[in-house]
Amino acid sequence: MFYNLLKSYQWALVMGVAVLLLATAQPSQGQINIGKFVNKDKAKRTLANKLRRGWENRLRKIKESQDREKFNYAVALSDAAGFFEDREKFARYQRLTNNLTRLRENLKQISLKELRAMSKDKNKTYLRRASDMRKSSQQMIRANSSKPETLVEIGEMAFSSNKFSLAENAFGRAKRLYEKNNRTSEDPYNKLIGNLSLLYHTTGRYTEADEYTQRMIKMNEEKYGKTHSAYASALNNRAMLLKDLGKYSEAEQLIDQAIGIITSNEGKNSTPYAIMTNNKALLYQTIGRYQQADKLLSEAIAVGGKTMKEGSTLYQRFLVNQALLYQDMKRYDEAEKIYQKAIKRKQRQWKQGHPDYAYMLNNLAALYVEMGKTDQVEELLNKSRKIYERKFGKQHPGYASATSNLGNFYRSQKKFDQAAPLLKEALVVRESILSNQHPAYAKSQEDLAILNWQMGKVKDATVLYREVLKRSETYIQKYFPAMSEAEKEKYWNKLRPTYLRFYAFVADNYTKNPKLLNDMFNYHIATKAILLSDANKIRRRILQSGDKQLIEDYQYWLDVKEILAKLYTYSKDDLIEQGINLDSLEQAANKMERNLSSRSKEFSGGLDDKPIRFANIANALGANEASVEFVHLYKFDGRFTDTVYYAALVVTPKATQPKMVLLKDGNKLETRYLKYYRNTIKAKRKDRYSYKQFWSKIDPLVTGKSTIYVSPDGVYNQINLNTLQKPDGKFLVDEKSFVLLTNSKDLIALKGRKRSTGAKNAVLVGFPDYGGTGKIPALPGTKKEVITIESLLKRSGFSTEKLMEQKASEESVKTISEKKPRILHIATHGFFLKDEQLQGDKLFGIEIDKAKEDPLLRSGLMLANSEKTMDNLNNRENQTQNNGILTAFEAMNMSLENTELVVLSACETGLGDVKAGEGVYGLQRAFQVAGADALIMSLWKVSDDATQKLMSLFYQNWLVMGNKAKAFKKAQLQLKTQFKEPYFWGAFVLIGS
Repeated sequence: MFYNLLKSYQWALVMGVAVLLLATAQPSQGQINIGKFVNKDKAKRTLANKLRRGWENRLRKIKESQDREKFNYAVALSDAAGFFEDREKFARYQRLTNNLTRLRENLKQISLKELRAMSKDKNKTYLRRASDMRKSSQQMIRANSSKPETLVEIGEMAFSSNKFSLAENAFGRAKRLYEKNNRTSEDPYNKLIGNLSLLYHTTGRYTEADEYTQRMIKMNEEKYGKTHSAYASALNNRAMLLKDLGKYSEAEQLIDQAIGIITSNEGKNSTPYAIMTNNKALLYQTIGRYQQADKLLSEAIAVGGKTMKEGSTLYQRFLVNQALLYQDMKRYDEAEKIYQKAIKRKQRQWKQGHPDYAYMLNNLAALYVEMGKTDQVEELLNKSRKIYERKFGKQHPGYASATSNLGNFYRSQKKFDQAAPLLKEALVVRESILSNQHPAYAKSQEDLAILNWQMGKVKDATVLYREVLKRSETYIQKYFPAMSEAEKEKYWNKLRPTYLRFYAFVADNYTKNPKLLNDMFNYHIATKAILLSDANKIRRRILQSGDKQLIEDYQYWLDVKEILAKLYTYSKDDLIEQGINLDSLEQAANKMERNLSSRSKEFSGGLDDKPIRFANIANALGANEASVEFVHLYKFDGRFTDTVYYAALVVTPKATQPKMVLLKDGNKLETRYLKYYRNTIKAKRKDRYSYKQFWSKIDPLVTGKSTIYVSPDGVYNQINLNTLQKPDGKFLVDEKSFVLLTNSKDLIALKGRKRSTGAKNAVLVGFPDYGGTGKIPALPGTKKEVITIESLLKRSGFSTEKLMEQKASEESVKTISEKKPRILHIATHGFFLKDEQLQGDKLFGIEIDKAKEDPLLRSGLMLANSEKTMDNLNNRENQTQNNGILTAFEAMNMSLENTELVVLSACETGLGDVKAGEGVYGLQRAFQVAGADALIMSLWKVSDDATQKLMSLFYQNWLVMGNKAKAFKKAQLQLKTQFKEPYFWGAFVLIGS
């Protein structure tokens, strides 16, 4: 029976196989083709394995092609525009990483057809819509969310292609994983902290960058020691942050230390050495030491050429850095050779259709414009524009930039018909892809404004300029309060040329459209003296308040504002791709500001959201008053010329617009006429010409006005209007009362200020003991001056503190703030040194290079024991902050908000670096920033006797009259009866009132 069953089973099996073979040979429509299914699955696995090997190999090559040192060392760049090659690499890296993840985790869900499609796109750059790129990035991070090393790699790749939000996301996730798993002692964690410091620095978040660079230095020192290359890397990164913060001397010390370590460890033929040498070069370029910068950059390029790959973008950066340095040095032929060298490298690597090749063509075209080789510019710009169009289409920043450049070139050549459509197209494209709040959009608007100006379309140009400047003013109001002084200067240096071009436009066209004068006045007073403010002092007070929560919230607000300032330059696609909601960030910042304002008087006082306009000034003037706002500008003829103009904007009571006097001989005012004025003052000769040159054209506009509020600019900071003598022999002091203001808008605060009813206390400093060697002449007259003034003040009910001889020390003066004096009177030697006067290694204990960088370090007061510092001794005592020399920089950091008057009864205390639109960088500006209501300072050296008499007369008058301006003028007139020459009675000026 068992046998029969077995036979039956064998027969069934044979029949089954036969049926199966028959079905395979002749499949019916409803049957499953099992053999074909097996073959497809095998083909799918084979193709998947092939793709995996290929993708892994390509991914490895992408990683190897990256300049790895960029993730270890901060690199200084003259041109921060990103090379497109890095963006392409990241796009390929992103696509390959996601594809490999799909193969590993979801192969079953991928069809053979889809795999074959994926295999055919190996040569694509994978640059897709921003929303798709964002989804791919999120997918990549999610797939590797538990792998900190991979997340760091993703962050580095994103960082190198300027995907900063994605990089921060990846780095942040990796950091949390390392910390959660107690892996913070591992080398990759150290590297991650370095990456974060570079990210924060690059994105302008200097508060966080400062914290992380210091943390990196400490970590690397503890882990590796001070002789390790990792420690040198941390020093380099800190140095570059300090450079961007304007702390150049500290930056130089750190970069020198870092280079020394790298030289010992890796030698001078290494990529880290090349990077640091490049960095030191750009530091020197920033502070104007061009020859040393050139030597260092040449060395960096020579080393980089040996240690870096042919297609290295880092090496390309070095070349661009040197070309831009040569442009600054006017060494155009050498700059041209470097650009041509860089272009040839790009041709070998990418041929002539690559966006980075177009970028280089743009740079070369800009150089040729500067060189005057205009015959070659059009071809280069057209070629660049066509490359961008072929690669991306017309809706791209690169295409818009090339179109704008070509349009501006035609405009400069007076080919207006060709320029107009290009400039309009650039504007439309930028609005579409960047938004109308982007700086590039504002630039396009100004380009069109200038074109219309040159074509005589004043109305159209006016409309465009108003939009540009309104947007700039809004940006300044929103972001300047949170910027460091160095950041403000960088931004203002970019923005100020727009204002100067507008002033030149008004100078050309105000007779056709007088309302332009209102715009010019309003924008000038909104930005005049914008750089040196009390913002840093507000920052310092909050950080030293001891209120931990306030400090933490304030620092967070600073970071948010820094982020917003950076995001302001992003395109719409950049924001979408990185998942950034700008509106939400702005709303968060506004909410923080309201919260901080409610908790801190210092903070709320630093936010000025109520701009002062022309109407406010006109309505504040009394019937016998007028205001004169001076503006230093340059003639513009398609481009700036060397011709200097001075505009005097005159405001009278209830006027609807200012009147303008345009002085077109500004170059002579600043040279020949100023020299004549000074020589006649010092020689005590009659001055027959200065009134005519400096005031005669303005005088008719203030006829009948006895009090003139004057806000000087440029050369007008260097003369005393009171001393100008009219043809009839009378001085202006005999007819007018001048009140000097830093900015005409200060008139509003001046008018609103109530007479002080606070404590009647004064601190009097004089007759310091300089050291007794005679190197600094003693001033016995200042002893008599202080004693006389003390007697006058005491009789009027003032309590006084007298600091003389050894008590007249720098330390004592710095601590005066704590006493909150109503009057601070300092009688001693003052100084201001010009650049050409700086020699040797140190100036009063301060490094010469540092003093050259900052004019506030070249101006100051000499106090007790200052002779030791004059010896330039390099000892420990001389390096302390209390070395007998109070610099303007140190004076600026005093707190004198309760001080009604500061008198600097010393020679040339009113001198300093005169910066157009910014005022005098010296003791004058320092004490104003410190908070003093009014200052009395001198413009030239004058006798001890005349100074003593003037000061005594002033205090006598003021204590009776209660009005500083009237008392000071009366004192000058009284002294004038004894000394007729202005040399004696006109040396001092009163600023404020």
